[in-house]
Amino acid sequence: MKRKGEKPRNFLRRRPQKGSIMVLTALVITGMIGIMALSIDLGFLFNSRNQFQNGIDAAALAGATGFRVSIEADAGMPQQTTVVKDLAVQYAGFNTVRRHTDPDPESDQPNRNKIEVDRGSVTIDLGSDLPKVRVNTNLDVPLLFAGLFGFEQMNINAGSQASIFPVDGGTGTTGACWRPIFLPDTFYDIDNIVHYLGDPRRPMNPLPNLPGDFYRSRFAVGARNIPPFFQGPVDSPVTGLRDTESLTEVSQQTLMGMQPIIFGRYTDGLPYYFIADFTGLPRATISALSTGDLANFGYCGQIRVGDVIPVYLRSNAAIYDQVRTGLESLLARNPDNIDVSLKAQYSYIKSDIYPDPNSHALILPVLLFNPFEFLNNPRELKVTNFGLFFLETVQPDGTLSGFFVREIITGGTPIQATNISGDTLLFQRRWLPMSTQLLR
Repeated sequence: MKRKGEKPRNFLRRRPQKGSIMVLTALVITGMIGIMALSIDLGFLFNSRNQFQNGIDAAALAGATGFRVSIEADAGMPQQTTVVKDLAVQYAGFNTVRRHTDPDPESDQPNRNKIEVDRGSVTIDLGSDLPKVRVNTNLDVPLLFAGLFGFEQMNINAGSQASIFPVDGGTGTTGACWRPIFLPDTFYDIDNIVHYLGDPRRPMNPLPNLPGDFYRSRFAVGARNIPPFFQGPVDSPVTGLRDTESLTEVSQQTLMGMQPIIFGRYTDGLPYYFIADFTGLPRATISALSTGDLANFGYCGQIRVGDVIPVYLRSNAAIYDQVRTGLESLLARNPDNIDVSLKAQYSYIKSDIYPDPNSHALILPVLLFNPFEFLNNPRELKVTNFGLFFLETVQPDGTLSGFFVREIITGGTPIQATNISGDTLLFQRRWLPMSTQLLR
């Protein structure tokens, strides 16, 4: 019998069970909160790691473009090394890892989210035909909830390596697109001296029509050693407009780099160059641009060595006048103070408006043709080469003056080492135009 005031036995059994459930519930909730906090911290950490890696990739790619800038007397290329490291550090700082509150844009406070890379974290390998740059550094990322357990921040690492590789074309450069200008490529005489059409060193013979004159595109090597990419002996040196690192080669083996070039008028009173007709190419802009506008702004579609492109007759004064007007507008839009000391000493362009070496808007990607074709009155030309021409002046009669700089091209078809392995010359892939790439 149940005594008076005695609690039911099942009540005595249930109370400790209710207490156990409350304790377990509290433990589970605490654990779930911890797991949620950990997942938030891990998600934040992974996101920061991705942002950090993207910034370091950009730094490595920017640094690699510096391999195609200076032309120096010192075989150690100290100026080039300086440019590579400066670009890597600069472009790393253009990227952020969002781990702090951004400062007020109106204030002078530095943005602690910017990626900072010191020059010691940038290493350069010049021991191969194609140089490499590597950026490797660490970053402290503050944690949100792990600080409750004594973990205030996590140190993460990111590394990236970039190089350059030869290409046969592309969309121009990062700063400019193709201009509808077909310039005659350089050629050699019997003494292996490099010339161009209208070269003042050959005033009586401006064309490649003397015994021993020859032309061979720098792309005509190995598997590419077939017409019409070359004319003359196959075992002759490549054309003068090839890459160079040494000042001693300028005007001797190449006309790239501070060799002044003037494309004026031939004895017939017409220009030494042709105007390309881009109207048949795939449109790269919303609206179709006139030839004059293309000279001003450029065509940003793919063009490669071997493409056959129609050209206007040299006697078409109206189309040449359009191009002249477009180039004059381009010059007028870019009044600038060029660093004359760097230009004279290292043959690259840097200015107030375009502080990155050889990124200036007046460095024009242009198409080159076989100079032996000049007098054939062609209605189309094959792209046998291309270059980056720094436009200094445009005369009222259409005369162009400037010089060629070393090339970094956007896009293009990669040229593998096997394409030049059969060449009889000690041909270097670095003589070709380059594009940048990440190495994983």
